[in-house]
Amino acid sequence: MTKLQRAVVNLVSDTVTRPSAAMRQVIAAAEVGDDVYSADPSVNRLQQVAAERLDKQAALYVPSYTDGTLQISDMANAIRSDDPHYPISKLVALENTQNTCGGRVLSVSYVREVEQFCQQHDLRLHVDGARLSNASVALGVPMAELVAGADSVSLCLSKGLGAPVGSILAGSEEFIYKAKRLRKSLGGGMRQAGVIAAAGLFALENQFDRLAEDHTNAKELAHGLANIPGIEIRPEDVETNILFFKLAPDAKLDAPTLVEKLESEKGILFGGYWNGGRIRAVTNLHVSPKDVEYTVASIRELLA
Repeated sequence: MTKLQRAVVNLVSDTVTRPSAAMRQVIAAAEVGDDVYSADPSVNRLQQVAAERLDKQAALYVPSYTDGTLQISDMANAIRSDDPHYPISKLVALENTQNTCGGRVLSVSYVREVEQFCQQHDLRLHVDGARLSNASVALGVPMAELVAGADSVSLCLSKGLGAPVGSILAGSEEFIYKAKRLRKSLGGGMRQAGVIAAAGLFALENQFDRLAEDHTNAKELAHGLANIPGIEIRPEDVETNILFFKLAPDAKLDAPTLVEKLESEKGILFGGYWNGGRIRAVTNLHVSPKDVEYTVASIRELLA
């Protein structure tokens, strides 16, 4: 049994989620076909629903995809001049929500500014929507409103939404046609993919609104940590399901030691410590309010 399986509370990421019993039933009953020939009804349905949710002409189901707020002035300075010695600037890519900024949400007004900037400078706009669903829930606006002016958008189904695998890539029909050819040429073409596409569709239609629970749990965790001597965190900065905190210089333990003790003594897993001792916590559908209380109490005990 791995440490992830042994964990009492797993705050490593929202990618650790497992299919629910209802999702497993949907997977077992999924209609399948050959998706390389666009003949898998479950994949086709997922792509149709995703395109509608994002208000794009078409969408493509892919097994994976690669992955803040940038000042408009910084973007302008980054545009290459019309000089043959330099490559031509063609694309602006935004991530919403922002992972390393602690799950911060890009506002609708900011996104509109970037869209206008791209139009003025003949730039394409791509939105990395690994957690776009979280941004939508946090702001209370449809995902489509957050990507209205984007040329392309990716949406992960296997993070907070809880599907076992897969992402959606959406854009114009011409863009998706080219993307489908590239997916096949790069080895990403799938045959009877309906069994996993069905899980993605279930997640999109049934596990979207519950993301608000993850946000509430993250905020409760942040407020609990803020009341522990030796913890440095700004609870007001927590907007979705990701938070970072640090240990004060005079804390009883350093970050690596605290993370190790939480795992070995309390069964609590964190994502580790990044950039000068920051520790990341990500709430997900397997983390309950009681888990948050247990985590806060455990950290308080270890730092006492």
